[in-house]
Amino acid sequence: MKYVSTLLVLIISLLTVSSIAGMPPDIQKEVKSRIAAKYPDNYSLQKTLIDGQISAYNYLQTYAPRSMPRTTLEKVKANISSKYPYNYSLQKTLIEGQVSAYEFIQSYFPRSMPADVYARVKNKIESRYPYNYSLQKTLIEGQVKSYSQIK
Repeated sequence: MKYVSTLLVLIISLLTVSSIAGMPPDIQKEVKSRIAAKYPDNYSLQKTLIDGQISAYNYLQTYAPRSMPRTTLEKVKANISSKYPYNYSLQKTLIEGQVSAYEFIQSYFPRSMPADVYARVKNKIESRYPYNYSLQKTLIEGQVKSYSQIK
């Protein structure tokens, strides 16, 4: 009897968390299914991962950094979500990284490279890798470092 009562409390708690969470039932079902398939019979880990996915999903629904235009953020989100569907924890990490790199690029003006050379380098990289600001940042920094080493 005690086991049944505990089980009922657990089920009600899960239903309450699920309904409060804001993740649509079809998405939640897919997230749970993927996690259960990857970690069968490890219910503690499944619960932890599901909770993390719900938290990340909810965060992403309202994430709107002022430093990045909304249309740009939407394109970044679309690129990442198409590569990692139903993995909202990873999407959150990658999107935040893209925003951070975007902020860096917007304020980066290297002293070791003339402005016109930097503008050309930056434009080439931006056109080659649109909306991938982490890669742009890495490539721009590499170009600036190489330029300063050979000049």
